[in-house]
Amino acid sequence: MSIFDHLAEARISRAIAQGELSGLPGEGRPLEFEDDCLVPSEVRMTNRILRNAGYVPPALVELRELRALADALAAARGTAEAPQLVRRMTRLLLRVEAAGLSHVSAAIVARFLPAAQKAAEATLGTVAPENKTHLR
Repeated sequence: MSIFDHLAEARISRAIAQGELSGLPGEGRPLEFEDDCLVPSEVRMTNRILRNAGYVPPALVELRELRALADALAAARGTAEAPQLVRRMTRLLLRVEAAGLSHVSAAIVARFLPAAQKAAEATLGTVAPENKTHLR
């Protein structure tokens, strides 16, 4: 937690203790995150229709698949299936980055880098130190 998180938590705790947050409108109800005031009204309506119909953008489906592949890759370490999983994961990472979500794919790769590196080493043999930078 950053210093700002600690300060915010301290102020919120103090306000709760002093009763400053009691009796506010909407107390006890879930927050509604429908405030899209910066989005044009026609786009807002389209988004609402798609969301209510259960539509999930392809990039989000691919991110879910990426997480599943990373778990499968960690489990398949040293098996014959690992190289296929690595190829599928690489193709998916490229598609996710092309969709403009490179920051998300980078976080997924960073999260699973140790497992992916171990799987690559188990599959391909020991990776030379000069080639380890490609796995980062």
